[in-house]
Parts: sequence; C-alpha cells; structure tokens
Amino acid sequence: MDPPGVIVGTAVELHRKMIREYAGAPGVSTERMQEGMQVRHCALSLVGEPIMYPEINALVDELHSRRISTFLVTNAQFPDRIAQLYVSVDAATPDSLKAVDRPLFSDFWQRFLDSLTALRTKQQRTVYRLTLVRGMNMAEVAAYAKLVDLGQPDFIEVKGVTYCGNSAGGLNMADNVPFHEEVVDFCQALCTARNGQPPDLPASRFHPE
Repeated sequence: MDPPGVIVGTAVELHRKMIREYAGAPGVSTERMQEGMQVRHCALSLVGEPIMYPEINALVDELHSRRISTFLVTNAQFPDRIAQLYVSVDAATPDSLKAVDRPLFSDFWQRFLDSLTALRTKQQRTVYRLTLVRGMNMAEVAAYAKLVDLGQPDFIEVKGVTYCGNSAGGLNMADNVPFHEEVVDFCQALCTARNGQPPDLPASRFHPE
C-alpha cells in the first residue's frame, strides 16, 4: 500500500508533467501555464470506493496541507464511516444496484440504505449523484423518490453514464448512454414523484425495445 504522501506527490507531479507538454502550443500563454501548474482541486471519485483506502483521512489531510480542495464520492457501502457528504445513488432497487455497481458485500442493499439514512443527520450540505444507465436504472423514478425521502439531500446531481469502452461492464453507447433530453425527462419525472404524483415517464424514452 502506498503511503498518502507518495500518492499525493506522484499525482501532483504527473499533473504538472501533463501541463508542461502544452508549453509552446499555439494560444497557450505563460500565465495560463503557470496557473495550470498549481493544483487546486482533487476529485476522489470514479476510481472505485475511495474510503476503502485505510489512510484516506491522512490522504485528504495531505491534500489540504497543500491547499488543494477535495471532492470525495462514496458508493454508500460503509455507513459507519460516512463522514463524506457526496453519495453515488446508482440505482433505486436491490436488483438494479447489483447489476450496475456489482457490489462486493452480500448485505450491500442494507449498507446502502444505512448510508443514506446516516447522510440525513449531517449538518453540512449533502448531495446525491445519480448516474443514469438506459435499460438498467431509469425506470425506477418512484423508488428513487423514496430514497430521496430517506436521505433528504440538499442537492441531486443527475447525469448520464459515461461510455468508457467495451470493457465497462458490457455497456455500449447505443443502448445504455441516455441522450440529454432523456436525462431532462427523468429529472422532471423525479420532481413530479417527489410532489406526490405518479411519475410521467414516456416509456419509449427509457425502453428502446
């Protein structure tokens, strides 16, 4: 296991190496180059479950000591450690969560619910991040509304899944990546469901078959 200082130091140096490759490129000013060399933010997300790293607190402290802000997203499987305020809500039912996230724990659904419940007690602003996968988790609007009631987040970020090639769990661009208007329709339906009305979902949008 790499220590926090090595991880942060290596990440910063790799970032600066990438920025240096733009030196001399058309339209790149010296001021912009200098600005790009100064790392200001670090997203601890999209790389699995960050809080499984035993030294995650020390890693965050190391980043903060360098005046780098942190952005940590959890998959809601460790309710006893849920000090973070940004949670990926990748599905609204046990079957779809198992299909989308492929969790390691047999009690993954209870861990998920416990994490969302714990989020409700936080005194800071909290966020749900919903990643929509067409054909897998977009027809569960009413169930998502219940999860919103459970955790009571201040904000809900909704986005379509990012296609990362054929190795990403068998997903493909044509069948699984929603269009922007589909994401908008989902958001409107979620708002409707939260207001106590049945969600108005055009079935053709979410079930291409």
